Parts: sequence; C-alpha cells; structure tokens
Amino acid sequence: MVKKFLKVMEKQLVMFAPKKPLVERFGAEFFRQVPERPGVYLLCGAGAGVLYVGKAKNLRQRLGDYRSANLDVVPRKLRRLLCAVERILWDECVDESAALERERELLLTLQPRFNTVGVRAARRELIGWRAANDAVAVGCGELVNDWPGRFGPTVGATRVHAALLRLLWWTLHPAAHWAEMPRALRAGRCAREWSFASAEANEAGERLRLFFRGESPELVEWFVWSAARRPAFEREWIAQDAGWLLEFYEKACVEPVEEGDVAIELH
Repeated sequence: MVKKFLKVMEKQLVMFAPKKPLVERFGAEFFRQVPERPGVYLLCGAGAGVLYVGKAKNLRQRLGDYRSANLDVVPRKLRRLLCAVERILWDECVDESAALERERELLLTLQPRFNTVGVRAARRELIGWRAANDAVAVGCGELVNDWPGRFGPTVGATRVHAALLRLLWWTLHPAAHWAEMPRALRAGRCAREWSFASAEANEAGERLRLFFRGESPELVEWFVWSAARRPAFEREWIAQDAGWLLEFYEKACVEPVEEGDVAIELH
C-alpha cells in the first residue's frame, strides 16, 4: 500500500514539476560549491532514502548535468528520479579508480532503487570442459566440480559458457546456416552442460585446456579462422563473441593457475 502511494505521488510530482527541478530546488549557488574533483555522489529522497548512487571524474560537471536536465526531453526513469530528489551528497576520492571502487561498495550496501547495475554481488561460478569418445562438452556451475578440466570460480562464467557454445557450434558445423543453430544457443539460454559430437573433439578439448590455463589464445584464432568463409552477417556475430572471449582471456586466464586446471578467479 505504501509503495503504491509513493508511486502515485511520484506521478503527481512529474506532472506538476518545473522543467528543471534541481535548479528550482537547490539554486545555482549550490552547484557552484561542488568540487571539480573525482568522487561519488548520492541522490536522496525524503528522509534518509538514497535513490541513486553514481561516480564521476568531475563531480561539479556530473551534477551540473543533472541540474540542467530538462524534464521535457529526458527519459521517463530519469524524470522520476529528478522529481524525487530532495538532497544531494558527495564524497571526494583521490582519483577516478578510487571513485569507481567506492561506488561499487555503496551500490552493494545501499542497493538504491534507481540503480539497475551493480546492486547485487557478481555471481562466481566454475566453467568446465571435457572431451571423450568423439564428443566435447562445456559445462557451467556446480556440475563441473569433478570434471578434469575446470576454471574458476569466476565472474561472467555464464556469458563465457554461452559464447563458447556458440563458437564451438559454428566451428564444428562449418556448412550449417545460422538458423539451424539451436534456439537456446542463439538466445544465450544454454543448458548447464552442452555436448557436441565431432571428430575434432579431442582437438577442441586441448585448445580449451590451453586457453583456460592462460598458455595460448589459439582457441579464439581457431574460431575466427573457421568462420573465414561464412557470410558477413554470420562473421559479424562470431567476431563479437570471439572478441569478448579474447578480452576475457587477457583479463582472467593469463594469471598463474594451480595444478588440475583450476585457475584463480577473475579480477
């Protein structure tokens, strides 16, 4: 009932608010006091409610963007936020990197309702692979705990898993059209374990091992080379997954790993 009442009040505020509500509410002098320094800021509602947490390389410039925002042209969500802001607080940081770290901490702690990214701790899971009997399988989550090849736990395991499965499908089905790819793979809603029957299974398994041990990114090169003769539409799709996988390799896989193909987590 309370939430419904607040939503009604927000709608009324939006209907009758001035075009630039923060100018009316705080005045120009308030924004001139904001330091031109890196930091984090809190946009707060009535009472002690934190509505939004953000970071900025230049606090005065960033908050100035909110000050000059015109309700006639901004997105609906931002319009609702600006109409609800009653207080603005900030905290300076030594540099933008420190501001980013501080923002992450505040998002996890405060979980403001107008933030949509970073308000939950990133999920860390294992990625596993195995090749046997002319088949290669890639899995994600607890089911790979006993697999001989595994990496993690790491942030982004679900995305890595989906990208790997799509790229393996393209490579192991060189004559297939993209529409023949299982819909679950196309949509990224992959089963936790997915197997491909192929005479190249052992080769794929070895490439996966070298990739996750940080010894060679040849797996990605293999995917790209295999797609060289595909239509441009399909190559673009493959290039996007391959580029993201290569970025993951450079950030997560090149660090030293423990024996048994168990790597340190992504940083």
